[in-house]
Amino acid sequence: MLKVTKEMQAEAADYKRRVAGLFMLVDGKNMKAKLSGKEFCVTRKIDGVMAYAVCRKGEAALIGSGGKDLSSAPCCKALAKAVKSAGIGEATFVAELYAPAEKGRPRVYDAVSALADAKKAKDLRLAVFDVVEIDGESFKGVPYKTRHAKLAELFKDDAVRPVEMRTASSEHEVEDIYGEWVDGEGAEGVVVHSELPIIWKVKPRHTVDAAVIGFTVGDNGVRDLMFAVRHEDGKYQVFGVSGNGLDESTRASLQEKLAADAVESSFVQTDSRGIAYQMVTPTLVYEVSFGDLLSENSLGQIKYNPLLEFDGKAWRPCGRTPGVTALMLSVDRLRDDKTVEPADIRLSQLSDICPFAERTAAAELPKSKLLRRKVFKKVAKDKVMLQKFVAWKTNKEADPRYPAYVFHYTDYSSGRKDPLKKDIRVAPTESQIIAIFDAFLAENVKKGWTEV
Repeated sequence: MLKVTKEMQAEAADYKRRVAGLFMLVDGKNMKAKLSGKEFCVTRKIDGVMAYAVCRKGEAALIGSGGKDLSSAPCCKALAKAVKSAGIGEATFVAELYAPAEKGRPRVYDAVSALADAKKAKDLRLAVFDVVEIDGESFKGVPYKTRHAKLAELFKDDAVRPVEMRTASSEHEVEDIYGEWVDGEGAEGVVVHSELPIIWKVKPRHTVDAAVIGFTVGDNGVRDLMFAVRHEDGKYQVFGVSGNGLDESTRASLQEKLAADAVESSFVQTDSRGIAYQMVTPTLVYEVSFGDLLSENSLGQIKYNPLLEFDGKAWRPCGRTPGVTALMLSVDRLRDDKTVEPADIRLSQLSDICPFAERTAAAELPKSKLLRRKVFKKVAKDKVMLQKFVAWKTNKEADPRYPAYVFHYTDYSSGRKDPLKKDIRVAPTESQIIAIFDAFLAENVKKGWTEV
């Protein structure tokens, strides 16, 4: 078995980043309007784990997302044997590592499960879909038909085969292949190459039921809705925002409905305009659809989603958890027959489609730096009131789970029905967080307050 090096991991990450920029996600119903070219190579999309395969002197290594070593899969030896038998000294390929299904199509979670179980790992297979280089000869820019022919020449073992491919001379023929493989046989989708520098990933849309927990407003009513699913313990996981699919009359009526359900929140998220979402009491459930889910970015870094709690009066953040980003998210219809109970909007709707990436072992994080802190006190008869303003630099902005700068406001009043209120703001720069600090200070500290 070939030892995985940092150089190999960097090559794998670079390949994923480069090829990801060429992909265009297409809804299977609209493929003819999106595809272009004169000759097409259509491959069956396999639902597995991408593996960057490095072969040297009769040995091989498999590198997964984030640089994970997948070489323990027995099919890695079959790959090395095939390359050595062909008289090749060094080569690099890219494949999908998958677990064959007894019924239906392969599923990525079966591959992930098999990698953790030696008894199941022996059944894993490699569907090789690209060749990067062979004995110093680069295949970058080589027509896909030629690359696939080379793969078919090299790999004929049951454990390692080239991904299934057919050629087509028109968009209509591509549609026929999609209909046979996806609609007829239940394949995850197809990947389409032409002479153009675009790779089309054609898949059917997925649907899930999700709760509306926040909204922003535009000129005609609701602009975007924030959607979340629930864990069994009741926590909400935010996975996407969208207003696509809402007509103007619905936007107006939704604004009125959601504004009446507005609640306080110490969780803050802004839309593309920088306007914060107004959080609401979760009562509405919508069916939403999307083209794909991503659990990692093109660098192999884990996607994190906000995790929230709702106590009936306000939202509170519980941190961030490995999750997904929904691509081409659209609002389809209101589900009057669904509630926001975990059984109706369960988290597994997402994880069954795209298993979440495993959280990496926690590394020691840099300590935060306090920028400003002020505390004020006011006493009126038997009432004691306190206000605390704190701003700090997290020094953790390299980690996607943490913002660069944070401001926290605490407002305590012993005579109030809800004695303790909190607010939090985040910002990308020090000047912005200090401006927020100063604005809160000016708005809340008036006559009668004493700094302590």
